[in-house]
Amino acid sequence: MVGAGTNTAMGPRKPRVVLYPSPGMGHLVSMIELGKLFAARGLAVTVALVDSPHDTSATGPFLAGVSAANPSISFHRLPQVKLLGSEPPEMLTFEVVRLSNTHLRDFLAGDTPAVIVLDFFCSVAIDVATELGIPAYFFCTSGAQILAFFLHLAVLHGKSTRSFGEMGQELVHSPGITSFPATHVIQRLMDRDSAPYKAFLNMSTNLFRSQGIIVNTFRLLEPRAMDTIVAGLCAPSGLRTPPVYCIGPLIKSEEVDVKRGDESLAWLDTQPKGSVVFLSFGSLGRFSAKQTRKVAAGLEASGQRFLWVVRSPPSAYSSKNSEKPPEPDLDALLPQGFLERTRGRGLVVKSWAPQRDVLAHDAVGCFVTDCG
Repeated sequence: MVGAGTNTAMGPRKPRVVLYPSPGMGHLVSMIELGKLFAARGLAVTVALVDSPHDTSATGPFLAGVSAANPSISFHRLPQVKLLGSEPPEMLTFEVVRLSNTHLRDFLAGDTPAVIVLDFFCSVAIDVATELGIPAYFFCTSGAQILAFFLHLAVLHGKSTRSFGEMGQELVHSPGITSFPATHVIQRLMDRDSAPYKAFLNMSTNLFRSQGIIVNTFRLLEPRAMDTIVAGLCAPSGLRTPPVYCIGPLIKSEEVDVKRGDESLAWLDTQPKGSVVFLSFGSLGRFSAKQTRKVAAGLEASGQRFLWVVRSPPSAYSSKNSEKPPEPDLDALLPQGFLERTRGRGLVVKSWAPQRDVLAHDAVGCFVTDCG
């Protein structure tokens, strides 16, 4: 296999690893940082890309910055796939990846890599890796507690015929993590008969088909979850837990930051040290108008200083293609007078903020985000 690092006319060729991130900037950034670790150890890295059903507009400049700063990392964009248009919004990412399997197979067969690393949401691609005999690893961009839950999801599924949405405040018990009310389960898992639930359940079982799982954490941060996973206590009976490798924390390098306005950073410069709550929910994290107003009400009632990234609600743009979401209309989304009443102690920015730089700022003392 040439991709595995055999000799060529130009001399020994670096072993090549293919990274396959799911659509969305948050997962792409983490996968790129993993790629830098591989490149620093003498591997050639190719990132296979699928077009996002929710274009964030920041992907192009970000990839250009990565290419300029990291010549050992290359990119291959898979051909665009056509969605039917009838998929629920929460299934678009899964569908884009599933429909891309044929193109991924053609790409990998043309120059077989030594290994492929799959994002969690690209778990269906393990069928392609298995068919071609390519060792496949999964990359969990979140921490060990999320990994522990998903490794155990098939067990929870088999223990009950009820959906999480029917359990109310009943506690969910998953090894390695603190028990929690069923109402705290992510929304896409609430209905066991729904397409998103079945996709996540399939992802959970596919984890055990891999050669190993790479997780963005370190053991001392999450010792209980990590030790439980390694002991095999999360796995369904009869299944072996793949080796787990902690490689975190992965933090986006400064040289690939997208050059944008720094209104948020300038505002943070005026705030006391450790006083600001930063709220940002990922490039695909979008709340309904009602949910956005609830968050606003909570922030106002708290009296806390805050920096909040607000995005347009899902209904404000088409979820059936890659069109860029519009900028949010803050006057329509937020409670009347909210911006005036919180002026000075709070700042609302539209759609985007330089997250790495914000989190590194001395004024930020708390981060409220999605599980990624």
